[in-house]
Order: sequence, then structure tokens, then C-alpha cells
Amino acid sequence: MSPSKFRLRRVFRIPVLKAAAPFIKYGVHPNTITYLSLLIAFAGFLILGITQNQLVYGVFVFLVGFFDGVDGAVARGSGKASTKGAFTDSFIDKVSEAVLLFSIPISFPTGEIFGLSLDAWAYLCFTGWLLTSYSRARAESIGLSDLDVGLGARSERLFILSILSILSLVEVGLVVVTAIGIGTAVYRFIYYQRLIPDVTSK
Repeated sequence: MSPSKFRLRRVFRIPVLKAAAPFIKYGVHPNTITYLSLLIAFAGFLILGITQNQLVYGVFVFLVGFFDGVDGAVARGSGKASTKGAFTDSFIDKVSEAVLLFSIPISFPTGEIFGLSLDAWAYLCFTGWLLTSYSRARAESIGLSDLDVGLGARSERLFILSILSILSLVEVGLVVVTAIGIGTAVYRFIYYQRLIPDVTSK
């Protein structure tokens, strides 16, 4: 069974649809919600940087992931889904992730885990997250299907980071989602390679 069968979005499907309903009713454009999630990410950045309040930061991380689901539901429910909107969503998602991840070493500049500074962990984490997304996008561009594989999709990574942050374990959360992101990227690389036909270019 594909790991994608265990996606968190299945758990939050009903809350996401209920949250999307008023936006659809009042004609709110999906991109508006996408940019709202970016504002929430910046708010989390400021909260953690100014107050070091991990609980509130964790809530904001959760909301970023939640509204990522809401904007998609609004796009589909309002008939406004488009390739331009999908591109905007993907781009803003990466900006939000960078803001959230790098707020941790900025807020705790002397933090260190397993001999690595939090700066290094944030760099490794963002690299793993980028490779996870890039591998899927690249595989899709060459016509592969069944791309949603690996346990560490964006929703799972943000959810784990949010929970551990709420428990005042934000530094541990950074390490955990780093491992999950890199592991998922490696898994997708191997999985997609097996699907690509070995055709020599002429």
C-alpha cells in the first residue's frame, strides 16, 4: 500500500471543507487565502523571534498547513482552479516554509543539537523539503503518475513541527522534520527512478 494512503489531509478533510465554505460563498479568490497563509507564516516568525513563545508559534505553523488545504478546497469548490493559481500556491508555500524554518535559528542563535547549530539544521531541513517538492515536480514534468508517495509530505511535516513546537520542543521538531524531509526526498528519488523508462537520448 502506498504511504500516501495515510495522508493527514484525509483526517482534516471535513474541517478544511467547512472552513472553505464561507470563502466560496463570498467569492474570495483562492490566491487571497494563499497570501493569507504567508502572512500567518510571517506572524509566526515574529512571535517566535520576539517572544520565543513556542506554543503560539506552533499554532501558527498549524494554521499555515491548514490554510494550504483551504485554498485548494476553495479553488476546486469555486471553479477557480487554474495552472497559474497552482504555480502561485506552490511558490508561496516554499516562501512560507523558509520563513517558518529559519525563524528557529534566528530566535535561538546559540542552539545546537548533535553538534550542529540550528542554522545548519534549518539549512538541511529546507534543502530536504525543496528536494521533496522538486522531485515530484520534475517527475510530473516527464509524465510519471502516482507521484504522491513518501510519508513526509508538506502537511505531515508542518503538523509534526507544530505539535512539537506546542510542546515546547521546537528544536527537536526541526531535527525530526529535517530527517523526514530528507528521507522522503531520497525515497521519492528511488521510487521515481524505477518508473522512468531507460531510454537513451539520440
